[in-house]
Amino acid sequence: MDPAISGKHVGAGIKKTFGIANVRKALDASGSFHQSINGSFANLSISVNKSPNGRNGKSDKKLNKSSNRLAKTPVVDRFVPDRSNFEMAHYLIQSANDAANKSLKAASGQSDASGEGNNSENKKNNSLYSKSLTENMLGVSDLNSVRVLSFAQKPKGPPEGYQNALKVVYQGSGATSQNTASKYRVYPKSPDRVLDAPDIVDDFYLNLLDWSSTNVVAIALRDQVYLWTAHSAEIQRIPCDSPTDNLLYVSSLGWLQDGSHLVCATDTGRMQIWDVERVKMIRNLRTDDSERIAAMSFRSHMLTEGNRLGTLRHHDLRIAEHEVTKRENAHAQEICGVRWSPDGRFCATGGNDNLVNIWDSVNMSSTSQPVCTFSDHQAAIKAMCWSPSHSNVLATGGGTNDRCIKLWNVSSGTLLKSVNAESQVSALIWSEAYREILSSHGFTKHQLTLWKYPEMSKVGEMMGHTGRVLQMALSPDQTTVATVGADETLRFWRIFPPSKTSKDLKPGKPKTSVMTGFHGVR
Repeated sequence: MDPAISGKHVGAGIKKTFGIANVRKALDASGSFHQSINGSFANLSISVNKSPNGRNGKSDKKLNKSSNRLAKTPVVDRFVPDRSNFEMAHYLIQSANDAANKSLKAASGQSDASGEGNNSENKKNNSLYSKSLTENMLGVSDLNSVRVLSFAQKPKGPPEGYQNALKVVYQGSGATSQNTASKYRVYPKSPDRVLDAPDIVDDFYLNLLDWSSTNVVAIALRDQVYLWTAHSAEIQRIPCDSPTDNLLYVSSLGWLQDGSHLVCATDTGRMQIWDVERVKMIRNLRTDDSERIAAMSFRSHMLTEGNRLGTLRHHDLRIAEHEVTKRENAHAQEICGVRWSPDGRFCATGGNDNLVNIWDSVNMSSTSQPVCTFSDHQAAIKAMCWSPSHSNVLATGGGTNDRCIKLWNVSSGTLLKSVNAESQVSALIWSEAYREILSSHGFTKHQLTLWKYPEMSKVGEMMGHTGRVLQMALSPDQTTVATVGADETLRFWRIFPPSKTSKDLKPGKPKTSVMTGFHGVR
């Protein structure tokens, strides 16, 4: 056979099977064969460029018709092959080199000494063994159908549980997703507005602040009560210092559900009901005690209050003989906290005797006993609030010697959770939308603290008051909290803003913020 023809035939077969790079490597491996087929490849020149699209003037001149038989140069400048089959690619390249060497040796008249003793049976066995090994190790049945570099195959996904070490870099360079951002609670570091509250009585047991359903804040400053309309910043004074009462200060106050009538209790044991629109006292409720009333709460038309002697009274405001029941010695000492549950079933009272009593509305008489009593606190209990969604769950906070917030199930009489607040707890507010509890504190930091319910983990703290916080009140839209402190300041904090996805407010309620009336500090 003509060496030139034989070399051309072998070279074309190697080029088709293993690529141009392997052909050149194989040709360089045998000097004699290179000389014998040099004439056949004299007119064939391979252009190697830095870029597949690049043009080399000298190479273009050397190209002839024989170059048309080569594969076309790709029109892109980069390929990223599947990198998950390196072992298979290495095997194919090694097999290609071995086959090329055998073909070159056979074409040059050399014999493979290692293969002379092999018979057809051994070749058949080796073929079956190789096929079985290929199927088990590489997962393919025919290696001839597998390319060394595969561009069409979809790359395999990462193994389960794999995490990229550069993930934090990618997250830092891109925008934070909505799901990630929602995990972080944003709360104010300072109040939106600060107003003066001169002559506030610095007494832990009193309840001197309330926010009406009509968006009016009422605050007792000594013997006067001031009304501040949040959306218009209008200020109004209620003159509670009646000459006939001889009162020294207002000890507690609260709004009726209609938001147009205010009840002010005094240190003389009387309660005044005011029509705030006409600025007129429409009723003066008297009792047989002259002790101050430090706490009150409302259930529809019923008013429940507790005084310094530990007496608990229920008043029906619709009738002339307003006192319905009187429970003496409901507490051994002063009652400083009274709260009705949202469904009106239970009334919780806290006293300076370190007890929390739960009263059932079904049995309200002078001899009635509390359905359960909690005695775990080690100080007076003024701060109390009910869960808005679970009417049998109560949160209570203790005074200086206790410094704990406790969650109770009043139906079973069990303690659900207790957390150390590290300072005196003066008030509690429960946010249903955020599933959080806000607590106000005294010495040493005078802070507001957010707790995540039900685990009661601390979300954050808000500083601002320079004296202990005496009382808190929640706005009717449940977004803003008013706090009054012994530093004689009234501060407003937007702690529970509505989320962007929340629905519009119910009809009849203003769609603007309750704080639009603020025009300046103090």
